[in-house]
Amino acid sequence: MTAVRVEGPVAAGTNRLLVAWGPAILLLAALVPELRPVAVVVLIAGWGILRAARRPEAIAWAAVLPVALVLPWPWLLGADTPLGSAGCTDPASVIAVRRVAVAAFGLAVVAALARAHGSGLTELGLRRPRAPEAAVAFAALLVLAGGGLVVGPWLARPFFGDLDFPRPIAALVPAVAFGVANGVLEEISYRGAMQAWLGRAMPMAWAIGVPALVFGIVHAGPEVLALLPVHIAVMVAVGVAGGVARARLGSLWIPIGVHVGADIALYVGLACRAA
Repeated sequence: MTAVRVEGPVAAGTNRLLVAWGPAILLLAALVPELRPVAVVVLIAGWGILRAARRPEAIAWAAVLPVALVLPWPWLLGADTPLGSAGCTDPASVIAVRRVAVAAFGLAVVAALARAHGSGLTELGLRRPRAPEAAVAFAALLVLAGGGLVVGPWLARPFFGDLDFPRPIAALVPAVAFGVANGVLEEISYRGAMQAWLGRAMPMAWAIGVPALVFGIVHAGPEVLALLPVHIAVMVAVGVAGGVARARLGSLWIPIGVHVGADIALYVGLACRAA
């Protein structure tokens, strides 16, 4: 498979330092959660000023806005907590509904910014999938979802200790809703919009590395403090792998399949533990 690059070349007259400020602010917000609301205000203001001035650097600030706007959602909607074996089977469980709402908002932000910057489905990695690609994506979804429920507790033991939780079949409905919402949102936000739009303003290695680094940092929580560097490194590697796959294939469908499958299993592990 030959490399496919849909992102445009860096525009003439682009100030690389100004390009770097947007991703740098997002990275700071990822490292310091208390700064996330402030970062949102700064990034929106900066993007608006650059956009009004018709500066080419505006695309780099637009690239980080979808993730920046979604990061503060626990302050607004509450953090996810275990629901127990009964609560996790509710098709309208609070965890699933909350994540669907966040995904709807985040994808609306991507759509609005894409329209503002003339970005289409192909640039975002959402072109119509070829049959083999769709088959691989669906197979990855099934393997990650099923395998995650079987071996997930064992793999998570170094980070979370012994995990013992029920795996009720009825939890599949909210788990699929959660997995599709979260997987699609994060892949389009990180490997779709951020990677593609940063690729207009910086070398592709940076356009892949920046989203991967932010992805790894924001997926590390207080539960993994004992092995925090290892956990971040693993998640950064996952982000790099997804970014490389997206760049080489020109498509997000396989990364989306992998992410949705993993998040279906994640829902059960998160929601079905004792409340």
